[in-house]
Amino acid sequence: MSELHNNAPDPTPAPPAPRVRFHTSRFGDIDVEIGRAIKIPGGLLGFPDSARYALLEPDQDSPFWWLQSLDEGDLAFVVTDPMTFFPEYQVDARAEELEARGIVDREDLDVLVILSLRGSIESMTANLQGPILLNSKTRVGRQFVLKDSGYQTRHPLFPEFDEPIAEPAE
Repeated sequence: MSELHNNAPDPTPAPPAPRVRFHTSRFGDIDVEIGRAIKIPGGLLGFPDSARYALLEPDQDSPFWWLQSLDEGDLAFVVTDPMTFFPEYQVDARAEELEARGIVDREDLDVLVILSLRGSIESMTANLQGPILLNSKTRVGRQFVLKDSGYQTRHPLFPEFDEPIAEPAE
C-alpha cells in the first residue's frame, strides 16, 4: 500500500508552526506564530505605519487583551470585545465594506475596541466610534469610523462609577 492511500493516522506529531521573534518595550521579546499575526493595511487611525499586530492575552479569563504592534515595539493598545461591556453595541458597516475586506459571512467577523485608561481603572473608556473589524479567517482587519452612530470615542466602560454617590440619609 502506498503512503498516498494509507488512511491510518500519522503517529508523528505535526511540526511546530513557524514563529518570528519581535522585541517590544512592554513585554520584551515575544514569539509570534506567523499565521496568527493580524494585518491591518493602512494601520490604525493615527498610526498608519504600523500594519502588523499580535493579539496578546495575558490572562485567559481577562476581558482585556493587548494589541501589540509588530512594526513598532513601543506601540500597543489595550482592547476588548465590546459585547462584553455593551451587549447592545452594533456596528453598522455596509455589506460592500465588509466584502471589500473579505468578510462575506458575519460569522467570520470579530470586533475589538481600543480602551483608554486615564487615572483609575474606574475611569477606563472605550472607543466605540472607531471599532476594529477583523476577518477571523484571514486575520486581516480595518478600523472603521462609525459616523452619526451616537457612539463616543471615550465611552465610559464602567458608567456606574460616573454616577454621584448619594449621601446617607440621617
